[in-house]
Amino acid sequence: MEMQERINSYWSKRADEFGDARYTDMQSKKREDWTKLIATFLPEKRPIRALDLGTGAGFFSFLLSDLGCEVTGIDYSEDMLRNARANAEKLGYPAVRYLRMNAQELQFEDESFDFIFTRNVTWTLPDPAKAYAEMTRVLAPGGRLMNADANYARAFKIQDETGQTEHQAEEYGDKYAYPARSLAMLRERNDIAKSLYIAEQSRPLWDLRVLMELGIETYWLDLDVNTNVFGMERSGDLPRLSPEFILVAEK
Repeated sequence: MEMQERINSYWSKRADEFGDARYTDMQSKKREDWTKLIATFLPEKRPIRALDLGTGAGFFSFLLSDLGCEVTGIDYSEDMLRNARANAEKLGYPAVRYLRMNAQELQFEDESFDFIFTRNVTWTLPDPAKAYAEMTRVLAPGGRLMNADANYARAFKIQDETGQTEHQAEEYGDKYAYPARSLAMLRERNDIAKSLYIAEQSRPLWDLRVLMELGIETYWLDLDVNTNVFGMERSGDLPRLSPEFILVAEK
């Protein structure tokens, strides 16, 4: 199976899990926290044409809509988009447009968006540098790209190499109903992660270098958004191995 389709198959199996979780997030403090953070970096111009790249179950497309943006959400997984559309209907967001699209091959004209938001997407891609090039292409001058991500591919690779995958599955036991917690799914996730070249990179320094090569010169960077912005304490191996960063770049 081609790597892109293997990745799509993995995330599609998790679509219902994400649908439920993101619907719940809309009733939680996460909604307020993320809305405030995103609002800090929105461009001054109005209206704002916003792209939610890798929308999943739609959570950030709803927040962008709340902030007055004209929102397009894309995802490669039809199952994720099904959950995004269902959540949009339940929560009352009829204006958000959802499209199936590959983040590495955006089907938009140059300079189509003023703001691009993406979270936990670049680490999952076979060619994240190409995705950055595409995001830069479709971003209008003065527009901003906001990427919230972590070096999860490297963290999962380390977990696998140190024998933690099996331990993690045993720890979950029967506490979780979703297939993502099974050993087979953890193994698939980690096997995919190990095959991605981004697993060997130092992030977000790698991300900065790629964007600089694309001609982006203005940045904001937070190396541990959960601790520094949201006041969360680190717990477990994953936050230690791969704290979530926020990288904002202005074209």
